Amino acid sequence: MPSDRHLAALRAARVERRTRRGELDTVLAEQRPPSSGEPTRGRRRSLPIVFAVLSVVLAGVAVWQYLVAPHHYSDAEYVSATTDRVRLLVEADSDDQGRAERILSGATGAFHDSFAQSADAYTQFVASARTSGVGSVDGVGLARREGDSALMLVAASVRVATSTGQDEAPAAFRMRVLMTPEDGELKIAAVEVLG
Repeated sequence: MPSDRHLAALRAARVERRTRRGELDTVLAEQRPPSSGEPTRGRRRSLPIVFAVLSVVLAGVAVWQYLVAPHHYSDAEYVSATTDRVRLLVEADSDDQGRAERILSGATGAFHDSFAQSADAYTQFVASARTSGVGSVDGVGLARREGDSALMLVAASVRVATSTGQDEAPAAFRMRVLMTPEDGELKIAAVEVLG
């Protein structure tokens, strides 16, 4: 049988163990988040700082994207720009000496290069033939978009009259027009007449 001294030592060890366990539970409880979901005082103080820093970073990223990213045009902007540029192409007026320059200012890429080579001949032909053409864009549709460029389908017609007084029947035709942004404007990059 254990002696009184052993029993007293055993009881003292149990009391010591309970005391140490209580202290350990207290330390662990202070280190783990509260179970009620309520943040501790330290966390409550740091949340506004975290939100402020996050807001400043997100605002900076948004401004950077606005300044660096290309402008994304709406379908309506493509249709409007295509209508204006093609109408200028299909109309002719022998009294309008600046038409070729306006066509070139609305062109880019291969179409610009091609038209630039024949702009003088175009102006001379229209002036010498005393040609006037009333053109209309009957319909414009967006076929597909690739990045900031768009392939447009255009239905147009033109009625041409010459200095001889001969008034031709209106000619209707369809085109594929590639519109590409340059210097903040949508410009014609390529034209293909379909018939």
